[in-house]
Amino acid sequence: MNKTTESDSYYNGLEDMSVEDILYNINSEDAKVSKKVFEKIPQISKLIQIIVGKLKFGGRLFYLGAGTSGRLGVLDASEVPPTFSAPKDLFIGIIAGGDEALRNSIEGAEDQSEKAIMDLEPYHLNSRDTLIGISCSGAAA
Repeated sequence: MNKTTESDSYYNGLEDMSVEDILYNINSEDAKVSKKVFEKIPQISKLIQIIVGKLKFGGRLFYLGAGTSGRLGVLDASEVPPTFSAPKDLFIGIIAGGDEALRNSIEGAEDQSEKAIMDLEPYHLNSRDTLIGISCSGAAA
C-alpha cells in the first residue's frame, strides 16, 4: 500500500527559522492559492454549472477527504444548510476514519479505499450525485 501523504516539504527545518520568517513563508504559500484559483476559474465555473444542474434534479454533493481535507469538507457541508437555507441532506461531508477522525488523527485512514466504499454505501449513490475528493497535498488518487 502506498501512502498518499507525507511528501517532502519545501520548508524542512522550520525549527531553525525565526517566527517572522515562518510567517513570511506561510504568507508566500497563501499567495499562491489565489493565483491557482484564478487560473482555474473557467474549469471551476463549468463544474459548478454541472453540479447545480444535478442538484436541481435531486442530486447531492459529497465532499470526501482525509485529515485536514476531510475536516474542511465536513465543515463546509455542515455550514451550507444554515448559511443558504439548504436541506441538511443536500451537501454531505465524509471524512476517512469517520466522525472520530474529526477530532483525532487516524493515521493511514486515507489509504483504506475499501472503507471509503463502505462509508458511501448507505447513501445509495446515483447518477445525479456528485463526489468531490478533497486533497490538500494533491497526492491522493
